Amino acid sequence: MSTILKYGIIEDIHTVRRIRAGSFWGVTLLITPITWLGPFVFVGLYFLLHIFDRQLSFTERFYQAIIFAIAVEVATIFHAFGHILSGKLVHSCMDEVLITTTRDVNIYHGDQSLIPGHIHLARSLGGPLFNLLIAGVLLLLGTRLPQNFFFDLNTSLVSINLFFGIGSFFPVPSVDGEVIWREILRFIRKNNQ
Repeated sequence: MSTILKYGIIEDIHTVRRIRAGSFWGVTLLITPITWLGPFVFVGLYFLLHIFDRQLSFTERFYQAIIFAIAVEVATIFHAFGHILSGKLVHSCMDEVLITTTRDVNIYHGDQSLIPGHIHLARSLGGPLFNLLIAGVLLLLGTRLPQNFFFDLNTSLVSINLFFGIGSFFPVPSVDGEVIWREILRFIRKNNQ
């Protein structure tokens, strides 16, 4: 498989042009020339996932697709913030965040093999744990919201943040779980010797 779409990223992150979009808390934010396509991709993904759902009219499905796309984009921001926060807490934050069409990529400069395992673990846990925290807070807030756009958005945000939080623990290449489980297994092996 080519590097394009290999990890759920449309762009080839090794060759794509990176445009500086500012910085946050000392971390450089970069975007690709087609980052703006993200919401359209997620609207299309929602329609694809619900292609056989005949219970909703096209207008209702389009409304839900917009809500879904907004929730994915917001949950992605929460995830990146969690990584930045955890990196700051262990004094080893990423240098850059590359915001692509479909997901963000944390970029670290320098030889990362020199970084202790507990630092890698803490940095990797930040994104998923922050998503889970946000899901919990929004779940509590949702009980107080009237049935309107904000209720629907809140419901979608809870679901997407739970998906990001739990899904990030799977030991899949380029996902936080790959680093989390690698470092946990290293720790276990080291202590069993």
